[in-house]
Amino acid sequence: MSDQPRKTIKSIYFYLVSFVALMMVVFSTADMINIALKTWVFTAADKDMYYNAPCVAPAMAEPNAKPVVDPATSRVECEKQNALNSKQQEASRVAQKQRDVVRDISMIVVGIPLFLIHWRIVRSKEENL
Repeated sequence: MSDQPRKTIKSIYFYLVSFVALMMVVFSTADMINIALKTWVFTAADKDMYYNAPCVAPAMAEPNAKPVVDPATSRVECEKQNALNSKQQEASRVAQKQRDVVRDISMIVVGIPLFLIHWRIVRSKEENL
């Protein structure tokens, strides 16, 4: 293989890796800004947009049968279940935010050195031409 195609392939590799690393940093930073804005500025944007179906009393086996559960007790149980569901949704939302931030930080920690190393090599090669 001659020297010119090899240099071209190396240049393409270094530019491509630099571009990918830069995009990792850009998208991770944008995602962290998105999370921060939803958490502290636009808090309504982080709420669920879907209607949660309320808890309903269990259906009776026969149409004329006497209810097995007292309606008042059933209503209290439904309210407890709805409150528990709300707490679980909030805990899930917080956990998802934390997972997203951890992913974004790790992408930035990997992307910045990767970009700097490859971009420095690209710049030094161009100066030597």
